[in-house]
Amino acid sequence: MGRTPWEERRQERVGDCVVNVRRTGQGQPIVLVHGIGVSARYFERLAAELATNSAVYAVELPGFGPSPWPRRALSVPELGEIVVAVLRRLDLTGVVLVGHSMGCQVATETAALAPELVHKLVLLGPTVNDQERSVSQQALRLAQDTLREPPAVNWMVFTDYLRSIVPYLRTLPAMVSHRLEDALPRVACPVVLMRGERDPIVPTDWLQRLAAANPNSVIVEVPDVPHILMFSRPAETARGLLTGDPHAAA
Repeated sequence: MGRTPWEERRQERVGDCVVNVRRTGQGQPIVLVHGIGVSARYFERLAAELATNSAVYAVELPGFGPSPWPRRALSVPELGEIVVAVLRRLDLTGVVLVGHSMGCQVATETAALAPELVHKLVLLGPTVNDQERSVSQQALRLAQDTLREPPAVNWMVFTDYLRSIVPYLRTLPAMVSHRLEDALPRVACPVVLMRGERDPIVPTDWLQRLAAANPNSVIVEVPDVPHILMFSRPAETARGLLTGDPHAAA
């Protein structure tokens, strides 16, 4: 399917932060949380797939996309609290909560804080690999991944980075120091851990260590794609997050 026009865009104020929320479709709520520096734009192909049977929401965190910059650097748990507040403001329950990259860290904190709201947690390309927890190592892996991504998504990510460079730099230390393997055991709902087969940022053994940290986890791998798997393979990513099998019948 092609890119979807979001049917609704709104802003929600949480404390002194403002969050942009996009919505399309009807049905079970699926909430998407983006990675560091980017916006909901790279979710549009995935949202188009999911919106055939679901209400899809994309939360753009403070300082990213069109959401205004926060006054100070926010920790990953604080970002998780903001997403909890947005879910409650939108009166969403039984949510399939989907994070990508740093969004996985935020979504995990959200699911741990509000288990009554989250039906399933899906982590697409979850960062940060515990064997490479430094800015320099993550920068190297990002450069490697960029060489494997389609030019269209690289341009999208690059232009988003330019718009959010100050919040990006403020948030980067919190992202790198956050220990997903310590947060994941606090999640009570089923967890789907997904990666692209060619993702240099998120190796298979890292997903295996995460799965060992939470007995309700399953691992799903989408063939032949790098880190931003939902852009290159939206249909397989949608099937994987809904069924645990990227090759399942639609």
